[in-house]
Amino acid sequence: MSTAIFYFSGTGNSLAVAQKIAKHLDAGLISIPEAMRAKKTNCDADRIGIVFPAYLAPIAGLPSIVLRFIQALELSDQNRIFAVCTCGGYRSVNALPALQAFEKAVKSAGGHCRASYSVRLPMNNLDYDHIPIPIQKHSGKIINKSKRKIEKICRQLDCNSKTRFPILKTIFLWLMKPVFKAIGPLAMNALREKAQTDDLSLSVYELIPLTDKSIAVNDQCTGCGICAKVCPAENIKITAKTPVFQHACEMCFACDEWCPAGAVQHWSRKENIKYHHPDITLKNMLK
Repeated sequence: MSTAIFYFSGTGNSLAVAQKIAKHLDAGLISIPEAMRAKKTNCDADRIGIVFPAYLAPIAGLPSIVLRFIQALELSDQNRIFAVCTCGGYRSVNALPALQAFEKAVKSAGGHCRASYSVRLPMNNLDYDHIPIPIQKHSGKIINKSKRKIEKICRQLDCNSKTRFPILKTIFLWLMKPVFKAIGPLAMNALREKAQTDDLSLSVYELIPLTDKSIAVNDQCTGCGICAKVCPAENIKITAKTPVFQHACEMCFACDEWCPAGAVQHWSRKENIKYHHPDITLKNMLK
């Protein structure tokens, strides 16, 4: 059985997971942004895996680029599609809404999601203070546990196991609807603030690209262009040795994390906070 693994990653969490699964399954490993740029959205593989992070999942569902990629794929019931969602918080709140949105998007594209999994990894901004319930915060411990979870996913994929969206989790999401509905306007207000707009008609997918207006670049910038090279959305152009954002941001933190001078400051990160998956290097991201 031929397998292709597609991934989207900014700080390496989803890439690290995709690499391990691809190696175990002897599968091709393809960056979603690269596939989109090359317009290679038809896949002949029998089995297709898509690995992606959960960003603002309760209100956005999927990262915009992942949603667009699925919509562009030529799918049928013959494709054995599986999803792996990486998340920084609790699976029920972060990964489940994203996986639910994934299954819906795949179905709309003419395919069928055979299995869906989630892996918890450290948050890109390491900001756990907003989580009211105690949660493991130690990055090393989270990563060690994730390795065991990835091994379990690989074993299930070896058996070609199907997974069903858990009934209890479905009920949980249904019960959480009022909560998500309540936090939705707050999140949208915050996005409008970072997008520097008062336009109430803009959707979450229209606001997120504009939030790069609040990304700061200080005078430590050397104009090296790494931020432009590592940006999966090609959202940065270097003009007169200065990064200029093009308002097509995916909010993945790649520009902030991989800047060698530490000159880029994403608005969602506290100053001097850095995190990327320890198994991933700048070379991996540029590749």
